Amino acid sequence: MIETVDIPVEWREHLHPRHGGVAGPEVVPDEDAARRARGWEREARAIAEEMAEHERTDPKLGKALRARLDGEADPAGAAALAAIAVRYLDDTADGAPFVDAWVLDHGLAFAACALTEASSIALGPPPEPRKLGPNGVMRVIGVAYSQGNPPKGWRGEVRRSGGGQAGASWRIAADAVVKRLRALLAAAPEAEYRDAVARLAAHRGDPVRRSTASYLVPSEAAWMDETLDDPSGMSVLGHEHLLCSLSTAAHADRIGWIPVVPDVLATLLDGLGADALPLLETALAYRHQDPDETRPVVLKALLGIADERLFPVLLSRMGIKGVPAALQEAAGRYPVLAVRALAPFVQGQTVRSLQAAGLVRSLLHAEPELAKALPPGTAEELLPRRSVPDCDDLPAVLAGRPARSAKTDWAAPALLPRILTRDRDRALPEDATKRLLGLLAKKAPEAADVRGFCDPHSLAEFSWAVFQRWYALGAPSKHNWALAQLGVIGDDTTVRRLAPLIRQWPGEGGTGRAVAALDVLAGIGSDVALTHLFELTRRGRYKALKAKAAQKIDEIAAARGITPDDLADRAVPDFGLDEQGTLVLDYGPRRFTVTFDQQLVPLVVEANGKVRKSAPKPGPKDDPALAPAAHALFTGLRADLRTIADQEIKRLEKAMITRRSWTPDGFRRLFAEHPLLRHIVRRLVWITGDGTAFRVAEDRTYADINDDAFTPAPDARISIAHPLLLGDDLDAWAELFADYEILQPFEQLGRPVYRLADDERSARRLARVEGLVLPYGKAKGHSQGRWESVNANGDFMGGWLARRDPAGLYVVASLSPGLGHYMYGEGEDQKVTALWAGPVPARTPQGSVPLGDVDPVTMSEAVHDLVRSAS
Repeated sequence: MIETVDIPVEWREHLHPRHGGVAGPEVVPDEDAARRARGWEREARAIAEEMAEHERTDPKLGKALRARLDGEADPAGAAALAAIAVRYLDDTADGAPFVDAWVLDHGLAFAACALTEASSIALGPPPEPRKLGPNGVMRVIGVAYSQGNPPKGWRGEVRRSGGGQAGASWRIAADAVVKRLRALLAAAPEAEYRDAVARLAAHRGDPVRRSTASYLVPSEAAWMDETLDDPSGMSVLGHEHLLCSLSTAAHADRIGWIPVVPDVLATLLDGLGADALPLLETALAYRHQDPDETRPVVLKALLGIADERLFPVLLSRMGIKGVPAALQEAAGRYPVLAVRALAPFVQGQTVRSLQAAGLVRSLLHAEPELAKALPPGTAEELLPRRSVPDCDDLPAVLAGRPARSAKTDWAAPALLPRILTRDRDRALPEDATKRLLGLLAKKAPEAADVRGFCDPHSLAEFSWAVFQRWYALGAPSKHNWALAQLGVIGDDTTVRRLAPLIRQWPGEGGTGRAVAALDVLAGIGSDVALTHLFELTRRGRYKALKAKAAQKIDEIAAARGITPDDLADRAVPDFGLDEQGTLVLDYGPRRFTVTFDQQLVPLVVEANGKVRKSAPKPGPKDDPALAPAAHALFTGLRADLRTIADQEIKRLEKAMITRRSWTPDGFRRLFAEHPLLRHIVRRLVWITGDGTAFRVAEDRTYADINDDAFTPAPDARISIAHPLLLGDDLDAWAELFADYEILQPFEQLGRPVYRLADDERSARRLARVEGLVLPYGKAKGHSQGRWESVNANGDFMGGWLARRDPAGLYVVASLSPGLGHYMYGEGEDQKVTALWAGPVPARTPQGSVPLGDVDPVTMSEAVHDLVRSAS
């Protein structure tokens, strides 16, 4: 047996034994059975002699059968005679006794060859049932007749089965017969077994016989290769016997499914060892059998495999009932393998990394020596248990004996990082930690009071460890406080870890958990948390989650007495950037400055001015404390900016299109002096309500087209200048930006502009876009973006696209044949049949107004979208 598996004891009696494998029940030849078989041979002799001479009998089989009747030890003849006896005699229930007779009379090798021959022997087709007289009706299909033997000539011929069909006489008894002989071969001494293998090689003449031989001696991997190459003979023994003949990983790769029964699973483990994992993983997710019945059987088989590959298999199936508990049990059985296998998954922001980290953390707490199996630095991240004394002056909220609660015999403090005080020189004692866990479990509001006493980072790490531990246990709903508590004592690091999970959960059936996690982001309430909330409203495939995120933003904005747009302005993090909008990375002997390009991609500038795309890894000469912290700071910043940069750039582009404006003070605070946004603010042209355009210089002063200083009036409104509003100065602004080599974050000065001609301003339809044809995907995409396809009641109306201008008028494009409600990607091209403007969106231009009444920027953008999509 392969040493990496442990077959459950209760399964071993069902095992299909293999030579050198796990010993099953002892099997020995039965003398009484052999005696019966010899009698059957004598009784069937007359029938056999007749069939041997039949005109359609295979000549080779006829010769072999006559040789057997003459007393020769011919395996093919013995097989034919046994087949005839099983078919035509009254008391032959199955062919098993012939195996005993062959073994005792001629040896194990002979028996293996005879049974292999028997598997492809077929007898002539039986006649239609007919009466032989007043006392009975002739019986057919593999059994004797009810009264006497059939008349001469009715018995047919002896031949080889064709088309991959097994011999008819052996179908009923095949399993019992071949399994019995395989057991005898498995128990044979090595020399006798090898003799059987050598002699069998001469009897593998067709796919059926090759399949049988592969099952009898599964140690011959090359024979199984041939069987899998030509599957026409597999039906002789069935899929289960095929599985019980596998012996290599290459064999397993060619199997699509496995039946979940103990004898097959036990034999797979015996023959394949850990290479059975892919087949068991398939069985775990197989839907054609009752999962509640089969899942525990598969998990029991998986738990018998002591191999690192077991843990990724279970980790990838954590959504299946019973798998989280199985992963816990596997880790307890094989802790060293678990730590090694799960270590690569710990670093990351995925569901799997969360589960892996929680499990590894608990293993390390129980057995710290396991840390030696982890990559450098990983153990310190998972076990930041500093050697500091306990705190003895606890705040009231943490004082007193903790209450015992079943909600917390899985989040013991010994399994979690220690919580440090504000000065990081002391830690909460165990009872205080239990007290905090109890408050969090009860969702008590006073739990938040600990934030003023404890170090925020260690508190957040403790919080995340609780969450990891809960998730590694399968995220039981009765302990869902472990998710809610992240919003009480978590921080921005928590947000960064949680946001990717929120996006993944709906696709795994966890929409409810994702929605609950939105409350966590709102509870943390930082700029980073709000930024991720906004991001969830924009991206993702799950409309329900996006709608819930938008609802949460509306609630937060309403509580603060501002609009969601105002909330978005205030929610942009500054990431600790200095007044110049830069960040210094201190490595000790080396220092680097982080700045940003026009897409807010962070760039690292060395002291000599050389620009790098990322921060260098700490080197041996760098400060051992400062350098890793600085590198981690840059890594976190870059991760956040992947979310924030695109979101903020698109938000500002939308503000330009919708003509959103700010007061001079709001513009200065929220944009011109914002440490991060200033990097894109200075790359845009801004404009006041009276039409004066200006830019923000690098020193945060304002300058007009002539590069003269400019100060907006106190009561002015400032917005991003759409190129349509720059009039004759557009080219001059473009030239100025080119001279200064200013790259823009989105298309502004080079944006196509569409102005209405005088006759079009008075018209009520815009003829120049009528007839444009939009690919279905682009038209559908418009309905999910700046345009809309819903009526006043919110019902989808696929016959038109509409976009609203700042004054409330709609520009409407009528489509033919119209958009489908649910169809994405594919569909009929959409023809713009008309474009008009009016107070409400509708399919027909009733109540339309002159096109000149529409905000010119809105009209320009509408035409721009349609022309670009049709080109």
